[in-house]
Amino acid sequence: MPATALMTERAPVLVMAVGNILRQDDGFADAVLKALAEEDIPEWVELFDAGTSAIDLMDVFHARERLIVIDAVRGGQAPGTMYRFSPEDVEAEALPMNSLHQVGLLETLKLGELVDCKPQQTVVIGAQPQATGLGIGLSEEVAAAVPRAVKLVLKEIGL
Repeated sequence: MPATALMTERAPVLVMAVGNILRQDDGFADAVLKALAEEDIPEWVELFDAGTSAIDLMDVFHARERLIVIDAVRGGQAPGTMYRFSPEDVEAEALPMNSLHQVGLLETLKLGELVDCKPQQTVVIGAQPQATGLGIGLSEEVAAAVPRAVKLVLKEIGL
C-alpha cells in the first residue's frame, strides 16, 4: 500500500449540528441530530456534530454537494419558531436572522469558496431560542420544535 492514505469517499449530503448543550436552547441542534439518528437515513447522508466552532470545519465541507446546518437562530419571533434560509439570504440582508454561530459559518463558507471546499448548496434550519444561558435542557417551546426540524431536514434530504 502506498505511503499516502486513500481518502474515503464522502457522503454527498452533510447534516451538521452547531451548538452547545451546556447553554440551554443552544442544544437544539444536538437534539435534532439525535432524533435524526433514530430515523432511516440513507448512506449518502452523513450526520455530524460540529460543536460550536464552524471555522475549524472547512475540510469537513470538502466534496459535499449539500450542507444542511441545524442551529439555534435569533430571528425575533416567538421561541420555537422555525427558520429556513441560505447563507446568501443572510449576505443579501434579506433576513434579519442571527444564528448564534452565524459569523463563523459564513466566514468558513467564504474561505471554503477560495480554496474550493465550499459545498454546492447550503441551507440553515433553525429554531428561535428562548434561553441560551448556562444550563442543560431545552425550553418547552424549543423542545416542541425538534420534531418539526426533523421533518424539515428529511424534506431537504428528499425523504
